[in-house]
Amino acid sequence: MSIQLLCVSHKTADTKIRGLFAFDDDAKARIMERLISSPYINEAVLLATCNRTELYCEVREKTETAVLFMQQVLLEEAGVSENSEIQDVILRYEEKKAVHHLFMVAAGLDSVVLGEDQILGQVKNAYLASDKKGYIGNLFHSLFQAAMAAAKKVKTDTPMSKTSVSTASLALKQAGEEFGTLSGKNIMIIGASGKIGNIVMLDALDIEGANVYVTARSHIPEKNARCNIIDYKDRYEHMEKMDVIISATSSPHYTVTRKHFEVKEHKNKVVFIDLAVPFDISPDIEKIQGVARYSMEDMNRLAAKNNELKKSYLCDAKEIIREYEQEYLKNEIFRANREKIDRFMAYIKENAEKKSLDAAVHKMIFDIKEKSNAQEFQDFVEIIAKIQWYC
Repeated sequence: MSIQLLCVSHKTADTKIRGLFAFDDDAKARIMERLISSPYINEAVLLATCNRTELYCEVREKTETAVLFMQQVLLEEAGVSENSEIQDVILRYEEKKAVHHLFMVAAGLDSVVLGEDQILGQVKNAYLASDKKGYIGNLFHSLFQAAMAAAKKVKTDTPMSKTSVSTASLALKQAGEEFGTLSGKNIMIIGASGKIGNIVMLDALDIEGANVYVTARSHIPEKNARCNIIDYKDRYEHMEKMDVIISATSSPHYTVTRKHFEVKEHKNKVVFIDLAVPFDISPDIEKIQGVARYSMEDMNRLAAKNNELKKSYLCDAKEIIREYEQEYLKNEIFRANREKIDRFMAYIKENAEKKSLDAAVHKMIFDIKEKSNAQEFQDFVEIIAKIQWYC
């Protein structure tokens, strides 16, 4: 058994490439079914967000065949040839490095916005989705629960999330800088029923004097009494009075195109912010005079500046991660070697029954010295010293 991880993230892939791996629910279901029904995979969890797609698998045997199969499934679902250079952006982690990566991701320490809160919920949802389908067992139950517990500890015991700046807040901040203030401005949000769009909406509603408009299809989000609800199909008719238009959907098609926007009257200055992967807003819209367009890549650059302010908290956060990670690894070593430990306990008991307890302990230490190399025996002696110190 072996933990393997394949990852496409903001660290190696641009927005266009990440968009290929931004799988919808149907694609995720196909990927998971192929993996679990194969002879290679025991457990699997697929995490897919706008900034990362990560496939965690417990493989039955640690072979290149199993990992290549994982990669093949991802590439085929993304519509990418195995010979494509795109496969070069897929990072691979295994065993302890895969475990460490998950702990860092869940705590927001691998995010574009350092310490952001959303990723923990996304990790939890990916875990629960696999659990519901029966795609995980004891190993991944322990792993993901430990990673989520560590992330919660980081958030409660360090200022990382207390000073958190989300992608949504960065988007509104950038729009505000374009106009000097958003008070009195009209803001349209496309995709407010989604996670990011909902956060944008709530943040926008906190801006004094801002007029917030939300598009809706058949479902109108609750708690939007302060929003102006407009029908999604009529969105272009309302854009003529908008100052800021933010789109954050999971649609495979553009929600705003240059062709449809420029035929309508609009204000002299309009700011478009595209928080979707793949793009919601056609990039060529910025060619229209008076239009400014920002994408997730621009948000990533803004986040990098924000992250500098949080680096002073990183040491404390990483120490918490290290403690939880080590505890998880020790528990897994104990679980995986329970039979060996039980045999060792029986060996001590047998010697204690035949001889005195002192003689049994001395024989145990002598046997350990004989069966280990110098470094292993030194480590054993240091562990004994720690036990004596705690006693």
